[in-house]
Order: sequence, then structure tokens, then C-alpha cells
Amino acid sequence: MAALAAAKTELVLIDYDDLVHAKNDADTAQKIAFAFGKDGLGVLAVTNVPQELRDQRLRLLGIARRLGTLPEETLAKYENPDLHYCAGWSRGREKFKGKVDTAKGSWYANGLHEDAANGDADLKARYPESTTEPAWPDAEVGDDMRGAFRSFSRSLYDLSRHVLRHCDAAVASAVAAKGFASDAKRLTAVTHERSRLHVGRLLHYYPRDDAPSGDDAAWCGWHNDNSVITALAPAIYFDDATGERVGAPAGAGLLAFSRSGAKVRVGAPPEGSILFQIGEAAQILSGGTLVATPHAVAAGDMARVSRESFALFVEPDWDEAMQVPTGCSLDAVLAPDDARADIIPPMRSRLTEVPVAFAKFLTDSIAQYY
Repeated sequence: MAALAAAKTELVLIDYDDLVHAKNDADTAQKIAFAFGKDGLGVLAVTNVPQELRDQRLRLLGIARRLGTLPEETLAKYENPDLHYCAGWSRGREKFKGKVDTAKGSWYANGLHEDAANGDADLKARYPESTTEPAWPDAEVGDDMRGAFRSFSRSLYDLSRHVLRHCDAAVASAVAAKGFASDAKRLTAVTHERSRLHVGRLLHYYPRDDAPSGDDAAWCGWHNDNSVITALAPAIYFDDATGERVGAPAGAGLLAFSRSGAKVRVGAPPEGSILFQIGEAAQILSGGTLVATPHAVAAGDMARVSRESFALFVEPDWDEAMQVPTGCSLDAVLAPDDARADIIPPMRSRLTEVPVAFAKFLTDSIAQYY
């Protein structure tokens, strides 16, 4: 732990074999507990993932560029205003902290299921935004976009189970040390046993000529994810004029707000990595043992490049009643955000009592941000 403590602003790396095949399990558990705990950045990288995941990532991110550069009139056919632009294509339809967001275009769909409601008409009626399957622009992007989206999402989802089982162990240990009770598989159960709500977001970040120089959040402003955990495909970049893949512009990439209050540029992980970022649902369910990380995306020197990325939000079910471990106080969940109120809407303004249905917490959070 001494080595970890000396590197509080460095990205924690965990080898795929260590994570999945239980090699060096104690070391892996320690790294995960640190990365997502009170001293870490809230993000880690799983390195040396199988070639299949690498190929799935590159295929889908290539599709993201082809999608984002389609004519506006073509993309408009895939917007769903009746679903508040939460399924299919969305650009310039959302506001972030009161400002219309045109920096990126997004494609939203359930990462795993065409019928997320699983035939439940009542569920579909109550949550149409996240239970409706969009039409897919396979012909326009020249590939099976739906298949690429779902296959990569499934791989990320399966990998997230291994990360979450270590999270559960860390939470159980921390809660037991305080004399409280905890479900041994709480995070795994709410995401991998009881939920079908796992939203994928394919992102095309547009070249930014309009952003002020030095704006460290020009591509995406500071926020927390509301998920239990988010699987992130490390971004790739393209020259906007030539369409050739290029390196990241100087200063561009993921930023995290460290526990000490510093804005930290998260170093690019080794090629063949998948990032995992802890979210607010995990902070609630763990009683504050795991702490969500405020993060943003910097556009760097505003070179004429686009950024392509993908996030799978691994979440509780819509009606999952989120509760803190028995004996923990709500204040233990809320306290970590008090010092970050100038960066993100504090959770105290969005979470006043538990248990709370995940859908309500998500709705209240979106209202605060947007």
C-alpha cells in the first residue's frame, strides 16, 4: 500500500489475467479498493485485454467517426424527440449547466437488450426513454452498427463483473471493520443479477475551434456518473481533414478531480486497456466506502481532430431501491461531495433520503446538471 499511497494521481493498472483468472488476487483487491476508495482517482485500467475486445473497440470507435460525420439531415432521421433524445442520435439537444452542448454527438441505446423492458408493458410505459430500441443507421455507416455496439457492450459488461466482485469484497471488509452489516454481493447483485438497465453511449467529439484556449473541459464539463460503474473504451483521435488516425492533441483527454482537490490529467492507459470509473450509485450502496470521481474531457490545444469514445453505464434496475449498508449513515455517503460543490452539484441536493429508487435518483441528478 505504501507504493500506492505515493502515487495518488497515477492511474491504477490491473492485468486482465490477474483480474479474471484470480491471479495475485490479494494484490488485485488492494488495487481496486485503493483506486475507488477515499485516496484514489476513482478510475483504473484493466490492461492486456484479449484481442477480441481490442478489435471490438477499434471497430466501434471507427463507426463513431463515420456516424458523427454523416450529414445533419441524415442524422436527424435518427433523433427521437419524443424520447427526449435519450435513444438514438443526439447533438445540441442537451444543456449542460444551462448551455447547449454541441461539443459532442451521442448515440444512446441499451448495451445488452433490444427489449430492455423484457416484455413488461408497464415498465416500458413508465420509462420509454430507456426501454425503446432505436432504428440503427447500419447502411449509412457501412457496417453492422447494432451488432458492433452490442457485442462490445456485452464484453465490457462481462468484464465489469470481475471488477465489481472485488468492489464487493472491499466494501464488505470496510463495513465489517466499522461493525456494520453488508450484503456480500451487493454491487454485483444489483447490476448483474437484477438489472437490465445498462445504457451504452457512443461518442463523437467534434473539433473545437470555438472553445477558449486553456479551457480544460472544452469537450465535456465536470460531472459524476450516476452508474454503479462505467466501462470506458480509451478514446482514439482522427485528423478532421484527412480522416487519418492521429495521436491525442497536447493536453487533451480525461481529467479527474482528485480527493485532494486537484484537477489531474489521467494518463493514457497502455494500448489494449479498458478503463473503469466508479459512479454515484456505488457510493450510495457502499455507504461511502467507494467514492465517485468528478471527471471532464479536455480538448487540449484545439487541433482539428475529432475524438471517438464509448461508455457503458452498468446500473441498477429502474426500480431498484438503493440503500446504504445497515448501520451506515446517509452522511457517510454525502460527506465526500461537500468539498466538491463548486465542481459538481452536491449529492445533498439530489439525495435527501434512502432507500431511493435508482430511476428517481437519476432523474433528480439530470435535473441538477441539465
